[in-house]
Amino acid sequence: MAVLNQKSVLDMIKEFRKNWHALCNSERTTLCGADSMLLALQLSMAENNKQHNGEFTVSLSDVLLTWKYLLHEKLNLPVENMDVIDHYEDIRKIYDDFLKNSNMLDLIDVYKKCRTLTSNCENNNRISPTQLLDFLSGTQYAVGDETDLHIPISPTSKYTQDNEKVQWLARKIIFSYLNLLVNSKNDLAVAHILNIPDRGLGREAFTDLKHAAREKQMSIFLVATSFIRTIELGGKGYAPPPSDPLRTHVKGLSNFISFIDKLDEILGEIPNPSQNLMP
Repeated sequence: MAVLNQKSVLDMIKEFRKNWHALCNSERTTLCGADSMLLALQLSMAENNKQHNGEFTVSLSDVLLTWKYLLHEKLNLPVENMDVIDHYEDIRKIYDDFLKNSNMLDLIDVYKKCRTLTSNCENNNRISPTQLLDFLSGTQYAVGDETDLHIPISPTSKYTQDNEKVQWLARKIIFSYLNLLVNSKNDLAVAHILNIPDRGLGREAFTDLKHAAREKQMSIFLVATSFIRTIELGGKGYAPPPSDPLRTHVKGLSNFISFIDKLDEILGEIPNPSQNLMP
């Protein structure tokens, strides 16, 4: 099966960055790949369920079903015979608003913007909507020879796979911290790192922050920062009102904001940080 090489997508992103000012309104816009798109969709569906059912939760089966439909719809591929869950239009609007408010573009948005560039026509024609669908769906990693699936995994290869997974997760966490420092509206970055390392800020804390951000029409990070700064400036005589859901997360949020402040100071001491921090 013909599959899309990752290099083609990277070339598309490079072309987009070259024409950044013509295609994007902000230099701090963040591009999100398949994993971030899927997380954004999951959060959007949980938010939709909160509005309709009162609980900020969503089942994995519903997320995967909607993920498949979203990719086809955004890429203008046939959806007539595909299943779709209730309130899809609401979910799509929440998803689009989430990316916009987070100052983010997903890969399909980047693809569509690149197609408008006459200078990129030749390069971009190498990627068809179906190929990009395969890339985002993960089918480009399909095993060419099915017999390989029956080869036993040795302890050494298992160790190598686990080690590569740990390295991948570590890079993802580091890049999420860097993304937040560059783009304070990046709610997906906050979702990845809010409780790494463990600060006692689990799903309940993220949900409370998400609701506060929606009420104040601010990013999650700015809500957390404003909340902690108010406490710090208020001194010992100030305490959040008992009705404030964030009250129970003061310690964890304080540790989180303090850590981000330290990272910001470190980056401020590095000459040309954008060059030194390139992977």
